Amino acid sequence: MTVFSQGICAWNNHYCWPGSCGSNGLTQDCTCAPGFNKVSIYGAAIDSGNTTCQPTQKPSILTCDTVAVAPNGDKTRAMSSDASTACEHLQDIYGNFQPSSMEFTMTAELTITISNASRPAFIVESNFGVSDSTIHIIKSSVDGMICIFTF
Repeated sequence: MTVFSQGICAWNNHYCWPGSCGSNGLTQDCTCAPGFNKVSIYGAAIDSGNTTCQPTQKPSILTCDTVAVAPNGDKTRAMSSDASTACEHLQDIYGNFQPSSMEFTMTAELTITISNASRPAFIVESNFGVSDSTIHIIKSSVDGMICIFTF
């Protein structure tokens, strides 16, 4: 049986912010601010150890640039059905080659608002942003075979 001691909300680990740990100061009693979900590192069933508050709002993907690169260096770009650069307006790429690589460039926007009143004295400033992304490509061949690639 594995036993974990309860984590404490403290200046040196910043657990349970933005939010509060209640009167006992333990991360098990963490209540996150509106717009944030409690995430327990060791699992919700144990609910001990490192607990953080993560944003529930997802970023808006504003633009996508998707390019298939052939072995000889030729490039085919996904084009928009109109003048928009939004991802949902991109058309399928049709090519007479097997891409050797794919190039992706995206811009995203994320706005998180936190009241200064909820900020503990030991947190002077905070910044939120997009730290990673995942792209799913569906390849459909002329014979109907479908492959899904995740980058």
